Amino acid sequence: MFKKVHVFRVKPEQEVIGEVGNYCRQSGISSGVVIGLIGSVESAKLNFLKELPGKYETETYDGPLEIVCAQGSIALKEDELIVHIHIQLSSQGFSRGGHLVEAQVFSTAEVVIGELDYQLHRYTDEYTGLNELQS
Repeated sequence: MFKKVHVFRVKPEQEVIGEVGNYCRQSGISSGVVIGLIGSVESAKLNFLKELPGKYETETYDGPLEIVCAQGSIALKEDELIVHIHIQLSSQGFSRGGHLVEAQVFSTAEVVIGELDYQLHRYTDEYTGLNELQS
């Protein structure tokens, strides 16, 4: 199932989604699963699906915040690389999770991606209005 497991670091002040995408493009990864992601962020934007088709509300959170966990997928929509991650963030007395839009790294973000030996694809689903995995 896994062709290879990749482990890398996103450094302070870098943006998580963009750097995961950059790593995938540089490493030739177009299909995979984000097995884990831990570290800390200065700030993060999370989306919350409120209504269909595809109506989100975005919340911004300032930190520093710990990345408790995150999971996701790497897939192609036609020729476009789609990085899709859901994340759980916390600080003392605070915990939030949702669809990761962007996050600036505070100290580090350790990313583990399992590169798949088959291609995941996404398409725009008419009902949800979202880029769904193609089964």
